[in-house]
Amino acid sequence: MVLDRISKFPEVEAEAVAQYIDVAKIGWGIPFIMETESVKKWVDRWRSMGVSVSNGGTLLEYCVTKGKQEDCIRKLAAEGFGTLEISEGVIEISRAEKKSMVGLARSFGMRVHIEVGKKDSRNQLTLNATLERIRAALDMDIDMVIVEGRESGKGVAIYDESGNIKWDWVDAIVSEFGLKRIMFEAPQEVQQTSLIIRLGKDVNLGNIAITSVAALETQRQSLRGDTFGIHPVQPEITGGPSPRFVYFIISSHGTIDQDRIMKLTGLNRRTTQNSLSSLIRQGLIRETRDMTDLRRKLYSVSS
Repeated sequence: MVLDRISKFPEVEAEAVAQYIDVAKIGWGIPFIMETESVKKWVDRWRSMGVSVSNGGTLLEYCVTKGKQEDCIRKLAAEGFGTLEISEGVIEISRAEKKSMVGLARSFGMRVHIEVGKKDSRNQLTLNATLERIRAALDMDIDMVIVEGRESGKGVAIYDESGNIKWDWVDAIVSEFGLKRIMFEAPQEVQQTSLIIRLGKDVNLGNIAITSVAALETQRQSLRGDTFGIHPVQPEITGGPSPRFVYFIISSHGTIDQDRIMKLTGLNRRTTQNSLSSLIRQGLIRETRDMTDLRRKLYSVSS
């Protein structure tokens, strides 16, 4: 997902990289300060390249405070927006209101993204609250949950004040929900590279600058040294969050024994053993003996 600030339309560059863009998000309340026909023309340019256009969540939050969210969604649909973003970066929105907005957007054939996280670095959700809100969002009829990252990638959600990734947060999110319906906003190129190295080439990334799309795609295709030879995205895994977490640890750390898995995951022995057995049955990992100590079993990703 690229962040479109609406300046000069990047016609040539956008056409060159459009095949790698799923969504162009026109941020903030920009669609409401432009003439309707101008917005339509802008949106149509993206749509002609096969790119869906999304609002920024703050725009819809503003409309909610005025009781005008249905009017807002109808206006966006009429202007050609193909994706609706619902967020709570500034205000709180009830579950009933969210479901109503999701339903209305679906009636217009729009995709729906729900963004989780607060924009004020002084008023951040805890990790547990973040997981709970992701869980609640995924229970609705939506396509993707976006984890807040802002335009700076600093001091919000999975990023500390310096923009470093809080990997305990990322690991907790991925272990419970997988990657298919999660998008991490990652405006800084170093963040994009780090997330690809850790989570695989198919991780969903948002708030990408248009000028960074080509460089990002070379990372995904292992055409740069940073991501040369990395493993593909985590496969579909059955059996709940624990097997997914254990698989993620094994795929990230290579050949590893049970005690090390327990230490890294914090899972007890029984849960770890059950997860390993489930992954072996699914053909996702293999169990071998340590030739230096035949009593010790080692686990690695199946080739």
